[in-house]
Amino acid sequence: MGLAVLGLSLPDGPGARPTLGQALLVGNGICSLIALTLLLTVRRWPPLKRFDLTLLLLAQAATLGGVLGETFLFGTQYSIMTQLWVTVFAAGFLPRRLVWTQQGLGLASITLMVWLRAQYGAAPPRLWGVDALVTALPVVLTGVAVAYFRGEAEREARALEVAGRTDPLTGLGNRRALFETFGAQQSGAQRLTGLVMLDLDHFKGVNDRYGHAGGDRVIRVLADVLREHAAPQDLLTRHGGEEFVWVTGISDAQALLGRVDALRMSFAHRVEVLGVTVSAGVAVTSLPLDDPASVLPELLRRADAALYQAKAAGRNQARLAS
Repeated sequence: MGLAVLGLSLPDGPGARPTLGQALLVGNGICSLIALTLLLTVRRWPPLKRFDLTLLLLAQAATLGGVLGETFLFGTQYSIMTQLWVTVFAAGFLPRRLVWTQQGLGLASITLMVWLRAQYGAAPPRLWGVDALVTALPVVLTGVAVAYFRGEAEREARALEVAGRTDPLTGLGNRRALFETFGAQQSGAQRLTGLVMLDLDHFKGVNDRYGHAGGDRVIRVLADVLREHAAPQDLLTRHGGEEFVWVTGISDAQALLGRVDALRMSFAHRVEVLGVTVSAGVAVTSLPLDDPASVLPELLRRADAALYQAKAAGRNQARLAS
């Protein structure tokens, strides 16, 4: 936009085609204003992100118009490095598919701009190819570098997000994952209507006798047994300490209770020498799941109460919540 103001204030430049140069600079200002308006609108209204390509083309047109306007009006191209701004913006903020689109557009634009400067400006025509290479190289390399560091930052952010929702000992989800994933999975073909809360019996004795390393091994065994007995779409989490939560699509209470008993026997067989067993509380909901955020706490409360009953009745058993 600054170039547009310059073109209007200095209409009689020493370039080869000052009138055309002035018109191009005005076009630069118009494209810049439209691009800026679209950018601010996109930030405020996410559905407009589908106009990313339009925004990129407007920015490229503004840059091309500004540089060529300077060329025709003054015979110079000091503003050619504004191409770098468009490249950095695309590499840093636009979808990755548009990064390489911008690299191609940038190379084509720089080649055209430098060639026209050789024809209508002060640059020697014979050296325009070398001039284009010297100008394009830092722009392209900067775009590649920005895209690379952006990719690394995004990968690290995704890794941190996964780590924040995963129990490091078992690889299962954690308490946060339980609450975040439960609602999302209700929109699938099979809704999760049953919840099992499991707790290791006599676990303190394992820690006292074999140390925390032994206790960790027992916890990992239970996690493995859970994976074997759960369906692929079920949600498994370590709720904390030696307590686990299994959320499943099994809506028949007795069928789910039978699955839990099979799980308990499988686990007991694997750790028989340690004398560790599992108690469980089972809760099934028949309520509509239009509001999963309210259903999950109720399922947890009922399953926890049933687990308490199983513990009070002598452990190593599963109880169905009333």
